[in-house]
Amino acid sequence: MGGRRIDSFRRSAPDERRTAPYPSGNPASAKGFGSMNTNDDALKLKEEILDTISVSEEPLTFGKLARISAIERKILKKAVDDLIVAGELTYTYRHGCSFIENSFAKPVRVSRHIVLVPYGISFSGNPGDVIIKMRHGISFGRGDHPTTRLALCGIEQAFRGADRLKNKSDVSALDIGTGSGVLAIACILFGAKRAIGIDIDSCARKESKENSEINGLGNRIEIPDMPVEKIEGKFSVITANLRYPTLIGLYPMMIDLTEKKSILILSGIKVSEAEELSGFYSKEHFKCVWMEKEKDWTGFLFQRI
Repeated sequence: MGGRRIDSFRRSAPDERRTAPYPSGNPASAKGFGSMNTNDDALKLKEEILDTISVSEEPLTFGKLARISAIERKILKKAVDDLIVAGELTYTYRHGCSFIENSFAKPVRVSRHIVLVPYGISFSGNPGDVIIKMRHGISFGRGDHPTTRLALCGIEQAFRGADRLKNKSDVSALDIGTGSGVLAIACILFGAKRAIGIDIDSCARKESKENSEINGLGNRIEIPDMPVEKIEGKFSVITANLRYPTLIGLYPMMIDLTEKKSILILSGIKVSEAEELSGFYSKEHFKCVWMEKEKDWTGFLFQRI
């Protein structure tokens, strides 16, 4: 599967599973990226810039964007500046370089039904949308990283998929490494009755509690200062956006904390690690029922058998 386009609400309707618009995912081979004579051409150029940035497996500087395009730098700079002013793109700064990336300062649709909305911004959405309000904080899970978006898509698949949660009125969720709390919040908004989010970082616990409150879910999401080893009971859904070694180490606890038909939503896995992790989790107690890729990352949905 190709990269997924991240849509804001200043363009046309979102395309949830849009694949890379270039042969073999190579932006340099995009047709029509080299000329602009009309307003339609200007709009097309902006769409192509957004697609290029969305599917790129590495952050792009303006210089690199210019090198992979055939457009005149002056015209390209004007289009990028317009997109930044419109809130579509933003500059980020790391290691002494500035990169052009998707902006998450306005409502952003990350899947068919999930919309992340910065706290304080009014947004009504479409029928069936799951709208998650998020404060800007330091904890991981604001939606600006592919692994968060993949985990959210996995949650949508779990709750909207056919017969994956046999008794949706009594669904319990556990989010391991909750960060901002976005995954636990999503589980509740999709229909889980209760959720627990755990994190070893006290700042993350504070931010996840705040985000639960602003979504009106403070009484349904528990954020205890407790390691996963101390968690007891069985959960209908477990989410974990963590790196590969940690997910492998959690496998015995995943067995203890689930029962037949329970769902695991795992993210934080590099594409190069995906086959090994899928084989490891599928060898006895779970089966893989969904997988998605975005850039160099993979998300999985496993079901207990």
